[in-house]
Amino acid sequence: MLRVNKKQTGFTLVEVAIVLVIVGLLIGSFIGTVASRIDMTLRNETSAELEEIKNVLMAYAFSKAPQPYLPCPDITVPPDGLEDRTMGICDAVGAVGTLPWRDLGLGFDDAWGARYRYWVSSNYTDSNTGFTLASADVGGGNSLIQTRLGDVNTNIVQNAVAVIFSHGKNGLGGVSVSGINLPPIPAVGNGHDDENENVDANSVFMSRLPSEEGSAAIGGVYDDILIWINSYEIKAKMVATGVLP
Repeated sequence: MLRVNKKQTGFTLVEVAIVLVIVGLLIGSFIGTVASRIDMTLRNETSAELEEIKNVLMAYAFSKAPQPYLPCPDITVPPDGLEDRTMGICDAVGAVGTLPWRDLGLGFDDAWGARYRYWVSSNYTDSNTGFTLASADVGGGNSLIQTRLGDVNTNIVQNAVAVIFSHGKNGLGGVSVSGINLPPIPAVGNGHDDENENVDANSVFMSRLPSEEGSAAIGGVYDDILIWINSYEIKAKMVATGVLP
């Protein structure tokens, strides 16, 4: 009798396992890439909106000629979108509030659904006198913007008169669109020192590349997005438009 050899045509368990591992690695890599691209898109959208807010703030000052001034922060709890000002002076000098979006006719939330934060120098907010070419530049209540070069805090702007920022993806220290305080930033010394710099009352702000939870970056976790107006910039705009002589 002729014996027929039956050849096995299926996959072995080892082969199936190898295929599953490869597929898993590919899917994991794909998901990681998509997540990174989404994060980058949201950061870019927020950065673009901050630029728009900056332009509107300067247009606001222009509209107040012949005594130009910037709006005060919204410090109402919960925020109502209106600046808080009494007798021409901001109710909270040097405080980080939220953007007075109703006064500016703007949207109020970043790509992660938190309100934009806003700080402004008292030298540029007095509606009784407005600001002039003689208004303070460096110091005198204006803000210092720093970044990090290694473990050294380096000044990049010494005459910021307004700072607008997003608390980024983690939202720590922010305010939700419904006016509820989001989880606070951990205290200084607990891995979020640079984020803390943007909410304290010392008129110094930190702007640097983001670093995620678990990273060993000096200054700790950081994903804030800042933009600012410096004194020479806003004065130049006012001179160019004839608001300031």
